[in-house]
Amino acid sequence: MLYTQDEFESLLFSFEKEKNVCVFLNTLNSNAQALEYEFLKQGLKFRKMNAYCYLFEAKDKKILSSMKAFNEYKFYIQNYASYLCALNLEVKPGQSVLDMCAAPGGKSINLANFMQNTGYLACNEINKERFFILQKNLRNYGVNAKVYNKDGKNIGNLCPLKFDKILLDAPCSTLSKMGFKLEKSYKEIKNLAKIQKKLLHSALKALKIGGELVYSTCTFSKEENEEVIENALKSQFKIELLEIKLENAKAKEAQSKMSEIAKCKRILPSLDYDGFFIAKLRKLG
Repeated sequence: MLYTQDEFESLLFSFEKEKNVCVFLNTLNSNAQALEYEFLKQGLKFRKMNAYCYLFEAKDKKILSSMKAFNEYKFYIQNYASYLCALNLEVKPGQSVLDMCAAPGGKSINLANFMQNTGYLACNEINKERFFILQKNLRNYGVNAKVYNKDGKNIGNLCPLKFDKILLDAPCSTLSKMGFKLEKSYKEIKNLAKIQKKLLHSALKALKIGGELVYSTCTFSKEENEEVIENALKSQFKIELLEIKLENAKAKEAQSKMSEIAKCKRILPSLDYDGFFIAKLRKLG
């Protein structure tokens, strides 16, 4: 069983109400003191999650999205679980980093902030329409990045052993974001899993020896999560799995007969954030 009865009931409850709103401070364009002053001027109450993230009540979303500071790109409205994916990559200034499936760009903005807009940040998106949205968002938020419209499955062959860090937030069935009313057939899920395995294989090719990669999805199915990581562990690459930092989020261990996969985490959806699967890998050879 992926979830206990209590966890499953809590999961269903998380879809019944509008979620609270998380925003990410864009340090490329503002600072915490100035942004908090803007929030207080609007009479907004917030819970500070960490140095970058603030949590507001669901009813505040309309106010937040109409604020001058939002329209000046001083903060980005982002689900807290999405932020945790970028956080766990633990990028540093000056590194060579790839966001493989990057649109609309929230995680790329996270990475640029963590890198202090230095080094080399490559942001890729296969879909042409979403590519232009990504390009516009990164430009608006002042992100220093190279933006590409490539098939992620080919990047490993195009850029072997190039990147220190790679974020692969893979296209998925989005069940933990949209809920179970979004019907997906078993065939659709299996086809998505095939793409995810190919993307991860490509990412591992593009990763330097000793480099680190975060694989994430916003869905529940084992085929798109644990089985993708199992496939990578059985591949020609030598890989170790690393622990996940959960910062104020509840999660449970991933489920697999391969004991090391317990290091991967299933973030349990709540009114504060969506459910996510996050795995962190280091390439040893």
